[in-house]
Amino acid sequence: MRSKETIKYICLQCSSEEEIPLNVVRNFDAMDDGDPTVPPQFCCEECGGAMYPDYYKGVHGYEYRINDVKK
Repeated sequence: MRSKETIKYICLQCSSEEEIPLNVVRNFDAMDDGDPTVPPQFCCEECGGAMYPDYYKGVHGYEYRINDVKK
């Protein structure tokens, strides 16, 4: 059975919102051997800008919030 859970990502440039399936976000997170303080990154379909999660707790225990980068 597939999970219907999603993570809301918000574009840092145009504020467009996109729901990305949790399993996709987790797979990107687990495969990324880069900086664990940076969440899995996606590009905005509207403007090509960087997307940031509204809230996501990563596989390494880090918590990412849009409020931390957009003030």
